[in-house]
Amino acid sequence: MDLVKKSFQHIEGINSKKEKLLWEEGVIDWQDAIDNIDYYAMPKTIKEVLKKELPKSIYNFNSKNYDYFIKKFPPKIIYRLYPLLSDRTVFLDIETTGLKPSAADITVIGCYDGKEMKIFVNGINEKEFLDYIKNYSIIVTFNGSCFDIPFLENYFETKIKCAQIDLRFLLKDLGFSGGLKKIEHEVGLNRGNDMEGVNGYTAVLLWNYYKETKDKTAIDSLIHYNLLDTINLEHLLCFAYNKYADMYKTKLLEYRKLPVIENYKPNKKLIDYLHKNPYKYAPKSES
Repeated sequence: MDLVKKSFQHIEGINSKKEKLLWEEGVIDWQDAIDNIDYYAMPKTIKEVLKKELPKSIYNFNSKNYDYFIKKFPPKIIYRLYPLLSDRTVFLDIETTGLKPSAADITVIGCYDGKEMKIFVNGINEKEFLDYIKNYSIIVTFNGSCFDIPFLENYFETKIKCAQIDLRFLLKDLGFSGGLKKIEHEVGLNRGNDMEGVNGYTAVLLWNYYKETKDKTAIDSLIHYNLLDTINLEHLLCFAYNKYADMYKTKLLEYRKLPVIENYKPNKKLIDYLHKNPYKYAPKSES
């Protein structure tokens, strides 16, 4: 069964608790709710709303008008649309020179749509990002609703209109808390020895080193790190989706093989050097 057809939170007056009550009552999906609504012990007001709204859901689903659900679904359950909109979903991560949008720059934007990786680099092609992102309906991030998306909107001085799946909070609801790399480790993702200890601070060191020296291996190392953050999001989304699908007894997703980052190889010696000698290339304090 499709998890979308088991969803009722897009119906006015039905929140997550009431949706759960419908399931406990025995409601299987939209069509079942319509066919057997008189047999379910639910308030008359809810029955009337379902009779009115569910045919619209069935019509739009069968017509593949999935934008209808993007507009209707609460942010917390947008993940349920992923199997229907995987070709219009992009995984995204950014690197910056600091934490405050008003006092820092974006250095790298990494994107992966399940088929192709795309990189936007400050001073090279970052202005192409806005045209690129228009091809997608859903953006998947880790903590992006708090950091990446506001940072991008401030940087480009525009609103990014895609729906969002923030895996930080989706995974937290499943009991997985902490940073991205901690959760990757908990679910069995391994970044390899070359990326051991590399984090957001390292990313700033690599960018500053690249800006001063123009060493291509520095920017390649930074992009490699960024793309690992980005492509691993797909695995984490499938992991979270399947946890819920198993819980709700609906169809599971198949994990796709993670792509190999071939064009951007990390320079382990440089990374080790910067970790041991960070002071010259350390980020400037933000005021």
